[in-house]
Amino acid sequence: MRCCRSDRNDRPSLDDVMNVMRAEDGDRIRSQSGEEREEETAMMKLLHLTAVLSLVLTAASIHASPSIPSALTPDEITRISRLPRSEKLAFAEAILEIRTAYEYSKQQQQQHALLHKRASPSGSFAPANMPCPNRTSQQSPGFIRPAYTKQLSTGEADFISKRRSSTSAAWQSWLSRAKLDSVLPGGAQNYTSQTDRLPRLGFALSGGGLRAMLVGSGTLQGFDGRNDTANNRGTGGLLQLAEYVAGLSGGSWATASLSMNNWATTQSLKDSIWDLESNLLVPEDGKVSFYASILAAVAGKRTEGYQTSLTDYFGLSIATKILNGSTYGNKYSVEWSDVKNTSSFTDASMPFPIIIADEREPGELIIPRNTTIWEFNPYEFGSWNPNVSAFVPIEILGSSLSNGSSSLPSGECVGGYQTVAWVTGTSATLFSGLYLDLVSSSSDSVIVSALKEIAQAVSKEQNDVSLVPNPFYGYRGDGTVEISDLRNITLVDGGLDNENVPLWPLVEPARDLDVVIAIDSSADVTNWPNSSALYQTSLRAQYPDYRSYAFPQMPDTNTVVNRGLNTRPVFYGCNPTQNVTNSNTAFNNTPTPIVIYLPSYPYTSLANTSTFKMDYSNAEAQGVIDNSVEKGEDESRSVD
Repeated sequence: MRCCRSDRNDRPSLDDVMNVMRAEDGDRIRSQSGEEREEETAMMKLLHLTAVLSLVLTAASIHASPSIPSALTPDEITRISRLPRSEKLAFAEAILEIRTAYEYSKQQQQQHALLHKRASPSGSFAPANMPCPNRTSQQSPGFIRPAYTKQLSTGEADFISKRRSSTSAAWQSWLSRAKLDSVLPGGAQNYTSQTDRLPRLGFALSGGGLRAMLVGSGTLQGFDGRNDTANNRGTGGLLQLAEYVAGLSGGSWATASLSMNNWATTQSLKDSIWDLESNLLVPEDGKVSFYASILAAVAGKRTEGYQTSLTDYFGLSIATKILNGSTYGNKYSVEWSDVKNTSSFTDASMPFPIIIADEREPGELIIPRNTTIWEFNPYEFGSWNPNVSAFVPIEILGSSLSNGSSSLPSGECVGGYQTVAWVTGTSATLFSGLYLDLVSSSSDSVIVSALKEIAQAVSKEQNDVSLVPNPFYGYRGDGTVEISDLRNITLVDGGLDNENVPLWPLVEPARDLDVVIAIDSSADVTNWPNSSALYQTSLRAQYPDYRSYAFPQMPDTNTVVNRGLNTRPVFYGCNPTQNVTNSNTAFNNTPTPIVIYLPSYPYTSLANTSTFKMDYSNAEAQGVIDNSVEKGEDESRSVD
């Protein structure tokens, strides 16, 4: 239930609080010795900055407009004059920078309606009530679409149908260039004349922070028909033929950035959007404005009565990097479902994007291998796992539902929960627990005080999780007993089950893919992958609950390393009846897709940077991308 806003007239102004603090602190300091006075003065500096920032953010969260002068007051000048000489200028600039940040934030709030067309109902990061959408024939009870029959949603099925129709000629051209005419019945032209014959292809982008974003998107560039080098080597154009792309953690940042920016090329995103030279968490320029804006956004969500966590703060940091400010005036309010408004999606000229996260059940510290995998796609949120087997429209994620219907007295739903910031942050909660550690190295006391605000607002137990109201509460459909009594679903990083390549949504029988290209940028050994992610996924397939999923049996990591299978492309599952788990029990006899494993490897330059490296120079980023392009193109030259 949403909280009510306090009356802004009941809140003290910034000047009121600062005057009280000055009076109290002045009386205390006058009674102290010189050494005590110097120490207390230093502490006052931090306290005053914290108070200023806290009030600014509180004001911003309720759209209040306290009087904040743009110049220092006489009292402030007097107080600053007592500081050590080395601190005077920095302290004065910090106060003014906070005020500038507040004014900027206020102007952004006033202008956001003019700056962007696609956003949450509230026009901010905070969710808001909205009329519920119309129900479809697939949904019952309420807005829940049961998925135990392994059927796609109408929206996804229509997209894939349109995608396949539009790629028929391109498949013919690519198969001919690959000199496969002679092995196809009637040649490539005849073979591709029926869309049900077209190969079904998907890409899976692993986690691994900004490294994974660069490696994943760089490898895709090696398959991109818009890349001349890829075309010359024969791999160009496969990206234009893919039906799906899935990402988790750092791979979700690549998936979201490509998708939300109208499927731009990787090179154009790197050159014009990402600005990776500025640290993801502690940017050198505009630190205070950066944090003031993020803190205000999360405060607004919390003020509306929604639970927040470090995921919200980190997700907002991601959104500032991966979204185009020219397209999205307020990056914080852009929803994941807004991808449906891009021209690349509406004309099905891009793959269908999926982002995943794992579930951490209450009381769990270690994520089990068979944990529930949740997916966010442009149409729905839910899970194919047997203990759920249900989806809801993603636009109403965050709604208070009971057995699929709104439980609000107004009968309304909630919109704006599934922002790009929140979804990508949720898929990468691994970083949330390290958020404070990574940024606490900043010597800027303003940033330190801002981080203290964050730490006080979030409990230690919830640092690494993301909570969402359970849309399946009270739903007693097939196999959902385990979650129907939970008020909230606790989501964590999609790679914490050690399946760091998002293969599971792409081996789903409902999607019936023929080939999955697994791009692995995991940090298994000295920040290089050893195929552990694929091995762990093959172990998941051995659980009785997943006997409807056919999946290749994968070698263990020792075998992979000893045979050098993590240094070149490897094909798994080429024979659908040999060395395949569940080949005889798969749903509808759906065969395993061929899994083409593309591990990150130093082809032309090193790409084993730390998962927690939060900035890249232009040369570093280009080096990782170029090396990854070589990885994609290496598939045409070296295959096991």
